[in-house]
Amino acid sequence: MQYKQLGKTGYKVSAMGIGGIPIQRVGEQVAKEVIAVAVEMGVNFLDTARGYTDSEEKFGQALQGVRDRFVLASKTPSRDAAGARRDLETSLRMLKIDSIDLYQLHNVSKEAELEQVLGPGGALEALLKAQQEGLVKHIGVTSHNDKILLKAVETGLFATVQAPVNAVERQFIPVFQAAKELGMGTIAMKPLAGGSFKHPQLAIRQLLAEPLLDVVIPGVDSAEQMRTNAELAASWRPLDDAERPLLEQEVAELGKGFCRRCEYCLPCPQGIRIPQVFIFEGYATRYNLADWAVDRYAAMEVDASACAECGVCESRCPYNLPIRQMLKRAHKNLKH
Repeated sequence: MQYKQLGKTGYKVSAMGIGGIPIQRVGEQVAKEVIAVAVEMGVNFLDTARGYTDSEEKFGQALQGVRDRFVLASKTPSRDAAGARRDLETSLRMLKIDSIDLYQLHNVSKEAELEQVLGPGGALEALLKAQQEGLVKHIGVTSHNDKILLKAVETGLFATVQAPVNAVERQFIPVFQAAKELGMGTIAMKPLAGGSFKHPQLAIRQLLAEPLLDVVIPGVDSAEQMRTNAELAASWRPLDDAERPLLEQEVAELGKGFCRRCEYCLPCPQGIRIPQVFIFEGYATRYNLADWAVDRYAAMEVDASACAECGVCESRCPYNLPIRQMLKRAHKNLKH
């Protein structure tokens, strides 16, 4: 396994880490299997969040006996000090730990949010106090907005930054460059753009070659995925002249208006499993599995036609996708 220094934190982290979103979809036993493979393969960075429902709890159980093998990160979505303190205490309890290596302000993507978390009574105030108490070792920030994240970086108040970086989304590279110049650690989330690539290993290998990235954290929901990711990082080699055009073609096909499966849009008031709809659409339109996808879509308890166009999903989407229009398109592509 390759290891890199995570900025000035003093932590040496594996180039391949673990993203905590998908573990919500599986049971505690799978979480234990993922952690066991990670330990075996030398993967030592794990990122979860208070907002990932039971992800912290599952990993907390799985980490029993091997906690010291990991640099453990979580996040608070709260913008005020009181809420951030409550979240931190819950995170510590769910993860079954006395202190956390990296606690991050989660998805600070609007100007007003940044001002609030940095201001008097803001979330950062609570995390700095917790750091003095030894409950938090380092403080980071995550975002889906490159301009806001750059402002956060320029404050010099954070040890790490985390943002979506992949073959399609390259707008955060200049932000990571600025972060590196200040000695900050850099964490690349959504490296597979929510599972959108036909050639995921090429997409990962491109990121492993990027010197600005300390650790890449694809989401994992099986021991097999964990092993594949770890082996890829351990035996990494740059893309060759035959592979590069394959990834470039995918980038051109995807464009920007696609679902990354972050699930921030959920729950839908009508019960539509929005990311799942777009997964089926992708299989039908991009992977030549139309019959399979149409059958699976037809079996959904609530399909996209149930959309009441309330717009709740769009208000939550960090990518500002026109989800209501996309659901109509997906239904048209998938209905019998």
